[in-house]
Amino acid sequence: MIAYLDIVLAQAPAHSSGACLSALGRELLSRLADARGYHCPVSEWSPRGGGAPWHPALPPPWKACLSHRDGRVIAGISTAPMGIDIEHARLRHEKRLPELVACLPEADVRRKIHQSAVPLDAFYRAWTLHEALYKLDSLSGTPSSHVLSTRLERLAAGGDVHAWQWQQQGWTISLCTQASSLVIRALPHIPFIKHC
Repeated sequence: MIAYLDIVLAQAPAHSSGACLSALGRELLSRLADARGYHCPVSEWSPRGGGAPWHPALPPPWKACLSHRDGRVIAGISTAPMGIDIEHARLRHEKRLPELVACLPEADVRRKIHQSAVPLDAFYRAWTLHEALYKLDSLSGTPSSHVLSTRLERLAAGGDVHAWQWQQQGWTISLCTQASSLVIRALPHIPFIKHC
């Protein structure tokens, strides 16, 4: 199955609050919908804090996805349910990396992080996949009890979820969907790599 994803990555003004980042995300979602010919007024998006954003004027099969971190917002609309997460490397995480890695539920994932040439980058790749899986499960009506209740083994060949990732200069973005093929239109261009 081929899915289509239109996403935009934007930088918010310095020191923007979570509410401001969510508002910017909804503005971006409205622009993406408009580009596809759907008029989705910003004021009619679901409120912040209620899970994935939705809009009464965004027709099926289109669904919205949104994530933000440290002043960057990534917003998207897709023809398939999509979990998305963005993270930014933090110095305090590097200092606590062994403790953070120990929290991950799968021994194979922990081992690969420790063996990686850049363990902090490997940790963020794993963490954002857990977050994106958690969001995807929530959209699919089978939410996990906690983000670390998800299992990355679902991304293995033959698993039920496919993932794409991008990582550069301390930023990591992960996408998860059940669609095996994904056509991504990103502004600016983001060279995602299919994870599995």
